[in-house]
Amino acid sequence: MNQDASGNKTKFVRVWKQLQVDEVKKQLLYIDDLYGTCGNCKKLGLNYLKDKKCPDCGNVFKYLATKVNQPSEIGKILSRIQKEGLDLVLIEREDFEKSSAQDAARDLFKF
Repeated sequence: MNQDASGNKTKFVRVWKQLQVDEVKKQLLYIDDLYGTCGNCKKLGLNYLKDKKCPDCGNVFKYLATKVNQPSEIGKILSRIQKEGLDLVLIEREDFEKSSAQDAARDLFKF
């Protein structure tokens, strides 16, 4: 549990929001522990605490996605984001990958 600037107790909660998958992919950093991969150009070895944008393609990161699914580990990531004052949104990687796969399959059968 954390406190905001006013001293009110806060907690992390999941929020469902409709997003454009293609736009998220351009601004996404896939992470495993500290290091990750750019969702746009696949550049490896990026650090979500330090790299605000991809050094190769220049896209600014707005979203993080991780395969971690243990609440305690997710909490650690969220706490790091908050402590460092990062303007990043953690999204569920499995949901994002399913949406991307559905779009790819749909595009495959377009004529």
